[in-house]
Amino acid sequence: MSGGLHSLATIIKRLEAATSRLEEIAELNSSIAPRLGSTDSSSGYPSVAPIPASPSPTVPAPPPPPPPPPPAPTSGPAVPGVPEIPQSATAFSENVIDAKVKPFVELTKSFAATPVIEVVDLIAKQFDDVHGLVLLYANCQQPDQKTKEGLLTPLSAGIEAVAHAKEKNRKERDWFGHIAFLSEVGAHVGWVVSPKPASHINEVRDSVVYYGNKIMQEYKSKDPKHVEWVKAFLVILDELKKYVLEYHATGLTWNPKGITVEAYQSGAKGAAAPAPPAPPPPPPPPATAPAAGAGGVAAVFAQLNRGEEVTKGLRKVDKSEMTHKNPTLRASNVVPASTPTAKKPIKPIKPQALTGKKPPKFALEGSKWVIEYQENERSLIVEETSRNQSINIFGCKNSTIVVKGKVNTVTLVTGTAPTIQLDSTDSGQIYLSKDSLGTEITTAKCSAINISLPVEGEEEGVFEEQAVPEMLRTVVKNGKLVTSVVEHAG
Repeated sequence: MSGGLHSLATIIKRLEAATSRLEEIAELNSSIAPRLGSTDSSSGYPSVAPIPASPSPTVPAPPPPPPPPPPAPTSGPAVPGVPEIPQSATAFSENVIDAKVKPFVELTKSFAATPVIEVVDLIAKQFDDVHGLVLLYANCQQPDQKTKEGLLTPLSAGIEAVAHAKEKNRKERDWFGHIAFLSEVGAHVGWVVSPKPASHINEVRDSVVYYGNKIMQEYKSKDPKHVEWVKAFLVILDELKKYVLEYHATGLTWNPKGITVEAYQSGAKGAAAPAPPAPPPPPPPPATAPAAGAGGVAAVFAQLNRGEEVTKGLRKVDKSEMTHKNPTLRASNVVPASTPTAKKPIKPIKPQALTGKKPPKFALEGSKWVIEYQENERSLIVEETSRNQSINIFGCKNSTIVVKGKVNTVTLVTGTAPTIQLDSTDSGQIYLSKDSLGTEITTAKCSAINISLPVEGEEEGVFEEQAVPEMLRTVVKNGKLVTSVVEHAG
């Protein structure tokens, strides 16, 4: 019995000790309740935040690895439409622009007034435009006529800008001689369309020399810098002629194995822009939402969100189909299906060039007579001419133009001349296009007249020069004078 009581007492002590231990655990849990974490998914009990370990000597974390260096730029594939620069364009840039034109611009800025500097800048831009045209011709196939005219537009604009500068600065008494000298230079770009570029440059040089001599005579004893300035530009023309004789003796020629002008121009724009940096890696694709049904509410709102686009697919309702204007339809509540109507033919659009008739022009601009868009004029007379003047005839129809006196050159562009009469003319050059081979040419008291004809089977711009006979033989037959051309054999 005593043994059983002793065992019972022992059990009670153990129960009391277990109870005390449970009470301590309950107090401990209530004190750490704020640190309770999320509920453990496996047991359903709250997870207790871990008690921080005792402090220990911290070891510095290794530095983060440096970011990888950007990839080295690679040349990549060549931009289509931008082939290598030809030797002719390199020579023009180095021998003409860099060696002659740029020093002339700097010389002008060292002593000339602002109006003169502005005109010189216009001429420098003309040389840059010609350089771009040399590049284009060397790399491209021959385009259609409309495209060719568009390519020459900057050159025409440059000539007009130089001529306008002269008229604008007529009040510059001290510098007008220099501006007039430069105004004669603007036409030098015409060599790109001339079958004989060197001859064209010679003609421009002769016109320039007239005003250049005046400047040199006036400033010979005053300021030698003006004399140097005139000679510097004459050297430019000489270098330009030398370049033309070496690379373009018969004018600019297209590259039959080249690319199209459109491809060249688009490629040149792409080459001019710097390559953009490599794009960052794309973001992860967004979770795709389940597509709404074709007839659901989401589809209706998607159509409404298109704004004005939503009504573009609707057809116009005819009055016969409108119920508020047709009592029969209101009675039946049925609208008959419309029959397809035939489409009306589209009215052809008149070309821009024919939308309006351009005004005629007959004026002396500097040393150039400009005769444009004259129609059915039978008494156009150019008087008070001089050897340094030139005559440009453009877009004239059914008109008679009489030139009295002597001029440097007469140019007929965009048109045909049924008759050309030359009287008392010394040393003349006539170029006939394929459309003007029916022209009748009459000469009287003339010498050294040459006519250049297009060579059949050759590309455009190739001419063959033939001389107008000057030696005649006259004999008496049956009491009448019979005249024939003297022919030389061998």
